[in-house]
Amino acid sequence: MHNRKRFRWMLALFGAVALFSIALADRETPVAKDDPTKKLAALDNPQPRFWKGNLHTHTLWSDGDDFPEMVADWYKRHDYDFLSLTDHNILSEGDKWVDATTNETREQAVKKYLARFGEQWVEQKTQKNKALKDKLHVRLKPLREFRSALEEPGRFLMIPAEEISDKSGKLPVHINGINLRDVVMPLGGDSVAEVIRVNLGAVLDQQKRTGWRNLAFINHPNFVWGVRAEDMIQQDNLHFFEVYNGHPGVRNAGDETHASVERVWDILLAQRLGKYKMEAVYGVATDDAHGYHTFGVGKVNPGRGWVMVRAPHLTAEAIVAGLQKGDFYCSTGVTLNDFQNQKDEIRLNIKPEKGVTFKTEFIATFANAPLDSEPVLDKDGKPLTVTRIYSKEIGKVVAESSDLNPTYKMTGKELYVRAKITSSKPHPNPYAKGDFESAWTQPFLP
Repeated sequence: MHNRKRFRWMLALFGAVALFSIALADRETPVAKDDPTKKLAALDNPQPRFWKGNLHTHTLWSDGDDFPEMVADWYKRHDYDFLSLTDHNILSEGDKWVDATTNETREQAVKKYLARFGEQWVEQKTQKNKALKDKLHVRLKPLREFRSALEEPGRFLMIPAEEISDKSGKLPVHINGINLRDVVMPLGGDSVAEVIRVNLGAVLDQQKRTGWRNLAFINHPNFVWGVRAEDMIQQDNLHFFEVYNGHPGVRNAGDETHASVERVWDILLAQRLGKYKMEAVYGVATDDAHGYHTFGVGKVNPGRGWVMVRAPHLTAEAIVAGLQKGDFYCSTGVTLNDFQNQKDEIRLNIKPEKGVTFKTEFIATFANAPLDSEPVLDKDGKPLTVTRIYSKEIGKVVAESSDLNPTYKMTGKELYVRAKITSSKPHPNPYAKGDFESAWTQPFLP
């Protein structure tokens, strides 16, 4: 009995000491509390900064050759800040499975997908094809599901988007809708101009209906020579188009009969600002990537063109707002530390690279430039349905500089001035053989 009492006494003493130790530890190391007056790290930017992003990319949700997570992961690993997956007439949602054994490229894609994301993430099943043969299929995860595995506040953002893929007769008319809530199905039309008008209007209508800040731009106008300058000039809702697209089949440079996309940009700016008193059109650069397994000239690869958007933080609304203000530039490799127009003096600051030189061309159209045009004729003297011929005074080089801080003083007689910077550094994976890294500013208005 004596031993039992002694044991109870020692047990009670031990418990008391333990409780006292815990209480003392709590007093000495209080639980850290969040400071509600401190800004969130993702929003704590003293000044707006440039965010790098691509607004035109494809996956297995349409005609790309890789899984959406793998595509997004590629861009994140290559230091992009935001990305829009723009598959054709779909918003990466719904229930869709793809054959894992379609071809060697698909089999390679599945192996890479499993290695990167793991068997617990990758969903597989066996189902019969049309020939009643058992085939391994892999589920395509929708954006709402996989974005949580990749997004990071202030580091990487996915912006829902779609390539609205329409046509007029045999002519393709493709428009990207950025930051969409709902899919926009192509509406068709009796002409290219009408197809552009109704589809741009559908994106704008969704913004009014949903309150989501969005935008739309015309893709690769020279793809199958689908869109002429004249189809775009008087479009009220047109604010953006692709001045550079990394797909090797979109004919950015034009040919002897067709104007280059850059030439089309100058025609649009001159006509809209000088003749019709409309708003300027901003140029965007994109990848239009479809292929992620074989790289090189002639392949449809990522990493060729992007936009650098100045915004205070990395949200879809802030990025779209920066684009809408024209507070961005396009690049295939050249980096600008800053650009500004102060008291009608355009000032650029180019980030230097060892052993690399830069040429800046200031390109303008003056208010007294002729704005009339004439048709391009075929060998029999008949007009061709291509962008018309305009004066060489439209989009002419008015100044050049090899300085890292080039400037241009406006005279007040310009309709607009834009700058193109070309590097002496060859593009590591060019759109076409011999391409050098470049950048384009948006048009500055006097």
